[in-house]
Amino acid sequence: MQNVEISKDLAELDDLLDELTGETEAQCELLREHLEGARAYLVGSMPTEYALSLRMADEALNCVSNRNLRARIEHFIQSQE
Repeated sequence: MQNVEISKDLAELDDLLDELTGETEAQCELLREHLEGARAYLVGSMPTEYALSLRMADEALNCVSNRNLRARIEHFIQSQE
């Protein structure tokens, strides 16, 4: 069952990263780095590092001007706690 959850989380994270690529703000590069790091830690079964990367991503969310995308990223991060 855990593999199914990880696959679901990876798919959602990949979708969010794809949408974030469309953002033009330079400040979103830091957010993207944190989310990409979180993805790598999720794949590598490193839960502490995964949680830390998500926490840092949460702190960088204000760069996203698209309110819907920002809310979806925030919801994803909160659902991982």
